[in-house]
Amino acid sequence: MRVMVTGAAGRIATLLVPRIRDRFELVLVDRVPAGQDQPPAAPVYKQVDICDTEALAAAMAGVEAVIHLAGQAAVRASWDELRGPNVDGVVSLFEAARTAGVSRVIFASSNHATGMYDQEQAWPLFPGQPVRPDSLYGATKAFGEAVGRYYADQFGLSVICLRIGWVLAKPHNEQARMMWLSPDDLTRFVCAALASDVRFGIYYGVSNNARRRWSIDNAKQDFGYRPVDDSEIYFQAD
Repeated sequence: MRVMVTGAAGRIATLLVPRIRDRFELVLVDRVPAGQDQPPAAPVYKQVDICDTEALAAAMAGVEAVIHLAGQAAVRASWDELRGPNVDGVVSLFEAARTAGVSRVIFASSNHATGMYDQEQAWPLFPGQPVRPDSLYGATKAFGEAVGRYYADQFGLSVICLRIGWVLAKPHNEQARMMWLSPDDLTRFVCAALASDVRFGIYYGVSNNARRRWSIDNAKQDFGYRPVDDSEIYFQAD
């Protein structure tokens, strides 16, 4: 499968790409140029701004699925910082995918789309509950989910929204203990989602943490997500 990864120079992509590069034919996209240390066998890398719909659609030629990780990731970013990549860029991404004939988009949403529940400790939390963003950043992620739903319903694009927890090599505090998503479990989620027949769905992206507060039951049922890692192994002395 030929798969595009946007935001390829970002933190999450740099953890994911090495784990999937041997499973898919990858096209990496970012607005920054490729690093000078790219090995000869590196995946295709294209410098594209996601707000440029035409250039993005051209870069998607032959692509079957997109893992959309690009965007402003700062939770407390201003609206001016968010509007381009997280609003205009999201519409551009889905429109480019439609134009290019891409069949599936995995959209990197965020737990901040429902972060107000977490602030109130209103757990357990399920994907079907109404959105309650805890920031403008969270609101843009809820917007992206809604745009994905529109493109799924109107154009038949398969859209899987992953409300990402905290992707870290290892958890280091009590918050991470609950919301950790290990890089290996992120990989398991992405690979299972790419192989699924889901038309549209919203799923929490979290590892098999004993203290997790978000339900991952629908991801298990819909496409067999089977997280392995548990943050408790890093807190055994507690």
